[in-house]
Amino acid sequence: MRVPAQRLFSAILFLGFFLAFGIDAFAQSSSNRANKRYNSAREAYDLKDRNAALLDLEEALQIDQEFYDALMLKSQIFSEAGDWEKGIAPLSRALNIRENERGIWLEQLMRLHFRSGQYQKSLKLLEEGSLLPNGVLKDSLLMASVIFASSSSSNPSDIAPVALLGDVNSSSREYYPTLFSNGTRMIFTRELNVYNRSFGQEDFFEAEKQGDEWVVIRSLNEINTERNEGAPSVRGDGRVLMFAACAGVDGSYGRRAGKGSCDIFQSNYDVIAASYLPAENLKSMNSSSWESQPALSSDGRFLFFVRAFQSRDGRGLVQDIYISEREDTGEWTTPAPLPDVINSEGREENPFLHSDGRSFYFASDGHPGMGGMDLFVSRKNEDGTWSEPENLGYPINTSGDENSLQVFPDGRHAIFATDRSEHGNLDLWRFELPQEVSANEVALWKGEVVDAKTGQVVEAKVQVLDSAGVLISTQRSNPSDGQFTLPFSTNEEVIIQIEHPEFAFFSLTLAQNTDLDQFVSIALDRLEIGTTMTLRDVRFDKSSADLIGSFQPELDQLAKTMLQSLIRIEIIGHTDADGSSSENLLLSEARAEAVALFLAEQGVDRKRMELKGMGATMPIASNETDYGKARNRRTEIVVIN
Repeated sequence: MRVPAQRLFSAILFLGFFLAFGIDAFAQSSSNRANKRYNSAREAYDLKDRNAALLDLEEALQIDQEFYDALMLKSQIFSEAGDWEKGIAPLSRALNIRENERGIWLEQLMRLHFRSGQYQKSLKLLEEGSLLPNGVLKDSLLMASVIFASSSSSNPSDIAPVALLGDVNSSSREYYPTLFSNGTRMIFTRELNVYNRSFGQEDFFEAEKQGDEWVVIRSLNEINTERNEGAPSVRGDGRVLMFAACAGVDGSYGRRAGKGSCDIFQSNYDVIAASYLPAENLKSMNSSSWESQPALSSDGRFLFFVRAFQSRDGRGLVQDIYISEREDTGEWTTPAPLPDVINSEGREENPFLHSDGRSFYFASDGHPGMGGMDLFVSRKNEDGTWSEPENLGYPINTSGDENSLQVFPDGRHAIFATDRSEHGNLDLWRFELPQEVSANEVALWKGEVVDAKTGQVVEAKVQVLDSAGVLISTQRSNPSDGQFTLPFSTNEEVIIQIEHPEFAFFSLTLAQNTDLDQFVSIALDRLEIGTTMTLRDVRFDKSSADLIGSFQPELDQLAKTMLQSLIRIEIIGHTDADGSSSENLLLSEARAEAVALFLAEQGVDRKRMELKGMGATMPIASNETDYGKARNRRTEIVVIN
């Protein structure tokens, strides 16, 4: 699912050569036979029969080895086909014939060396160009890329990309993988050759990691059609699938309905049937333009995608990355392009937000790179802005096209699609990212939410916050089985919460590098008379009733619960046994009052609160250990009405 190459890295149409630089449009060989073959080649070229044109040019050059126009056309044909290396020799020969035109064509010669991966030679040509009068090097991106590529290739990262083991890769093209958040399953796109049809077909396949191999376990027959499906992206738990589908040669979408040439579709996973439901057009994302390459964040909250459209400012076809956010209502916000620090004047594609929520990877040919589409990473800053993209460097990026990057939960290992082993045949490869371009390691909080009394599933809001209360990831537990899967970075303290307006909330603070059980069942108590919520993370100054001014996760949740219901509560303060009984009683009463003041400041009526201090009279653990004391220092909220 790619836009046909619009930006040919300044490859100029051959006719433009004549018009721009005054070269005679008629053949200039001294041999009439050579001129005849050249004119025949021009006719074949105009009819887009390049193979016939090359045969005629070879004959013309056998007759006249210094036929300048024939050499120039030959180089141009190879350049347009992306066969950069073959375009070097005829252009070099032509410039040896007319040395006075070397300055005119030096930039094109440098580009051919650059695109064929001959970075040091392209750097020498760049240095030569700086010595020419009037400055002929006009492509600043090419110049920056030559400098970057020559340096990066001379100082390669110590990695060794290898093709995935197993049967994922085949003689067909494989690309656009999407990893489940556990890192052991994925869905990818394979281009199939269809008998008696001039064009291929893109289908989805699901694969599973078995030992060191990736094994295809099924074709997604419920999604695949005789038309093209491509660029899949799953929510981390695999229960939401986004993908792109395009209109066929007849302009229709077959059994689907579309708006533009390519649209984004969504399919939800049916837990009971163990298959994806019929896909629906994600209308709020799509337009009359080309939309493709969706990338869903692990929690399903953000959707990135690529849109291509004709610019009104004369730039031609623009291909940028857009973002939309799912609101609590389930609706998506109006898509907006990412800022210019990421979207360039070139092409951006293959967006991927790692499960850490902050490391954003994408492919581009509009930032300094190694040639073709290179892979980059940008970091989301604390203020929500994006950092300057960093090229992943050589040998991750090469003179070929690299795309479809996916980074595993550990933040260091990745897979991507590349044609480095066979030009034009994309396969899936794996490698280890250098530390400086890696993501944060993530763990998964997986479980279910149920009613403590009935055992029935509860569709609740589940979320992970950082220590400052900034939302990292959020999801609603599945209404069919109550399950959820959310990632969180292991290198920082996080707070995990569950909320439902009819139930007592759940809150737990996890220290850095805390391990969670593989699967947890969270039982919520309904808000009814006698329901008790124990708050163990109300943050007071030591031996004081003063609340710490930083984020108060449990009190924030309590305020939400009060504002979403009409319950009345009793706030009961408890302390450990350190200090005198009278001091502890006064401290517990003061802390209950501090909680009431906090709730009142959030808009909760004080008439809905009663206060009590119990001091150290009702311990729930031993006061002989620090752990026991910490459990005894608590605030209890009891529903009384």
